[in-house]
Amino acid sequence: MSDELAVYEQKPLSAVDLKAQVNLIQDVMKAVMKDGEHYGKIPGCGDKPSLLQPGAQKLIMTFRLVPDAEVTVTELHHPTVFGHREYRVKVKMFTQNGVLLGAGVGSCNTLEKKYRFRPGPAELTENPVPKEYWDARKEDPKKAQSLIGGPGHQAKKNESGQWVIAIQGDAVEHDNPADYYNTCEKMAYKRALVSATLTVTAASDIFTQDIEEMVESGLITPKPESPKQEPVQQPKAKETPKDTALCSLTTGIDDVTLQKGEANKKPWTRFTIHAGEKYSTFSETVAKEAKRAKEAGLMAFIEYTETERGRSIVSFKVQEPGEPGSNG
Repeated sequence: MSDELAVYEQKPLSAVDLKAQVNLIQDVMKAVMKDGEHYGKIPGCGDKPSLLQPGAQKLIMTFRLVPDAEVTVTELHHPTVFGHREYRVKVKMFTQNGVLLGAGVGSCNTLEKKYRFRPGPAELTENPVPKEYWDARKEDPKKAQSLIGGPGHQAKKNESGQWVIAIQGDAVEHDNPADYYNTCEKMAYKRALVSATLTVTAASDIFTQDIEEMVESGLITPKPESPKQEPVQQPKAKETPKDTALCSLTTGIDDVTLQKGEANKKPWTRFTIHAGEKYSTFSETVAKEAKRAKEAGLMAFIEYTETERGRSIVSFKVQEPGEPGSNG
């Protein structure tokens, strides 16, 4: 397959050609594109990267596409500020031979938050900017911001030429939307261009669009990344002392008793299984099974260790009716 998008007017694209096209996009992504410049992931917004305008232009060049834009301008109403506009752009994608492959649309207007408002005047404080701030600005901007009070604070010079901490004023309406006409038109074109590129090259399974803009405008809030957790270590079974033998027997259960106490301010309950001899356990489950065996007249298989403190149960299993060694 060539590096130009194949045009099939009479028959569909074959699986081989489709696979080759996807492979080409992935090859371009690995060899030519750079993370953060041509595409980028937004933390907390999924694993699929957003295709940026420079990345779309690389794909346009790869497949020798010819974009053609149509711009529509609409005047918008605002109760106090005149001149707001919306730019709607439709980008059609053609082959070099003039065959239309598809289109994408995008819009932008001066009522969007980042164009409608501007920062209000900052209020100077008497607090000097700490020396650590200047060192941290390059190495760790977040730390630097925290040193002067966090978001909404900045470093500004006062009338005496000294650097002091200033508190950013509330945002105010921009009184001249015309300042952003060119910016909004270019933004609408960028959105339409990326949309058309994703549509025509069928790259939506690799890239997404507009996520970074939705984050910037506050329409979506990225989910905080979960801190990396160390794998849970399963508790190790207590090892039988080398000088203590593991014993076993199959026997009937005479009785089950319990004893309660406290050690290091923590209560404990120990059960004693009476089966000719005494076998102890701290397991309530084992005690319940022993009671069931006693009431049903069933035999039980017991594994235990014997020390100076007595016999401690390691494992306990009721012999169900029909099993070898049972009474049933």
